[in-house]
Amino acid sequence: MNKNSPLYDDEIDLIALFKIIWDGKIKILFITLISFFVGLGYNSQIPINYLNSLTINPSNDIELIKLANIQKLIKSNQSNQSNQLNQSNQSNQSNQSNLVRFINELEDYEEFLLIARDTKKIQENISKLNIEDQEIELFKYAKLLEIVKPKKDEESFTIDYKWHDPDEAKKILQETLNLTSKNLKRSIALELSQLLEFEKKLLINKDVVRLDYLKEQSAIAKELNIIDNQIDNVNLFQSNVSLNISTADIAYYLRGYKAIDKEIELIENRDHQNLKFIEQEINDFKDTEIEFVKYNVYLMDHNSLKNTKLILMISILLGLIVGMFYVLISNAFKPKKISKKTN
Repeated sequence: MNKNSPLYDDEIDLIALFKIIWDGKIKILFITLISFFVGLGYNSQIPINYLNSLTINPSNDIELIKLANIQKLIKSNQSNQSNQLNQSNQSNQSNQSNLVRFINELEDYEEFLLIARDTKKIQENISKLNIEDQEIELFKYAKLLEIVKPKKDEESFTIDYKWHDPDEAKKILQETLNLTSKNLKRSIALELSQLLEFEKKLLINKDVVRLDYLKEQSAIAKELNIIDNQIDNVNLFQSNVSLNISTADIAYYLRGYKAIDKEIELIENRDHQNLKFIEQEINDFKDTEIEFVKYNVYLMDHNSLKNTKLILMISILLGLIVGMFYVLISNAFKPKKISKKTN
């Protein structure tokens, strides 16, 4: 009998505990309802926010091929083209490079902040601040825009933008990407123009060096009264042994000052038509609309960051726990009060 009594006591305690909770069900329900309405009120105070996601892909715009050709034309003036890559691989690399450049331009947040600061919400928040504080507050909004880099073996980037209005978010991102594209095109055009200008300077310097040399050789030829080419008259054979001597190694003035002066005249009258052609291509590029990346704002995903269901479930669960503890604790003091009355 003694061995079974502890089990019996435990069983009685569990039944008694359940009875206490059951008797206090009205109180538990009341506390749970209070907790539910508190959670509902808290949920209504949380601003609605959405995670707006847009996928950015490499572009296959034909105008990008023209850009690649301009870059090739500039490089062709630098040195001999020894490496010829597979055209399709080169095109894919170029498209990916343009995508990366576009993302790098976007990551400075300059375009985004310029567009976002004109929205009603941000204007209301910064209008009363001084200029310095406005800049600080604006860069806080920059944190709402995140660029997710592609995983391995993927090419697409994802732009995640937290904003309360999906339609306004769509508009902000569209205008931001358009402005980024314009700024990138302007940056590339400036880069191409600077490269071309540098090539011009290299060619002009090369011509100047060549002219100085030719004028010296012409002066020597005139001093020696060498009018026409005398290189063929130079005896390159001694002791019946032919010497392998290039004509480039022979004194240039032996060509005669007539030929040298004509070369000087031709160099001085050069207009570098190839560079003018490249310059025209760059100007055409500036006036052309280019799609550096491919995206569709109408396919943007919108996911609410406000989890109302979770908040209400936690409120109900918390109300049940608090309600049961209240009933159990309040019931624990009842025997003491009764015992005092009986005494």
